[in-house]
Amino acid sequence: MSTVTLQPVDEDLLLRLLDVAVAEADPDEVMPPVPGPPGWTDERRAAFRDYLRSADDTTFAVIIDGEVVGAARIAPAEAPGAVETGIWLRRSARGKGHGTEALHLLVAEARARGTTAMIAETTASNVPAVGALRTLGAKLWEDPETGAVHATLRVGDSVGHGGGG
Repeated sequence: MSTVTLQPVDEDLLLRLLDVAVAEADPDEVMPPVPGPPGWTDERRAAFRDYLRSADDTTFAVIIDGEVVGAARIAPAEAPGAVETGIWLRRSARGKGHGTEALHLLVAEARARGTTAMIAETTASNVPAVGALRTLGAKLWEDPETGAVHATLRVGDSVGHGGGG
């Protein structure tokens, strides 16, 4: 069984994450949209670095058995005591339960910070993300017009244990 860990992103991990993203993810999967032609342009690479350096986010590298495979983040949300969260994994690491494990670790991190709720957004077509959120007991609702799925996960002593994998 693989071991999933989270490690706070420093400059070395940031560059490793960029390499992973360029090799095995689309820009829109790993950061907010950037105008311009598709693909990993110089502008998108710079925007990715800036996004991960954002002062109000805490970004972690997702590491599986010592190998960087993606990123997870928590950022202050508008609701008091809540954080927004997001996870992405390289294509070859998807569909193996690693995202659920990383989400469990993020719940523990948020709980340790005194957070009361985590908020996530994905799409109905992102079945693994919806499944991971459901596994942890998130309340989900879909916007039928856009296909966006909004999730709220209460962060308490009983949340984020069991399941996963």
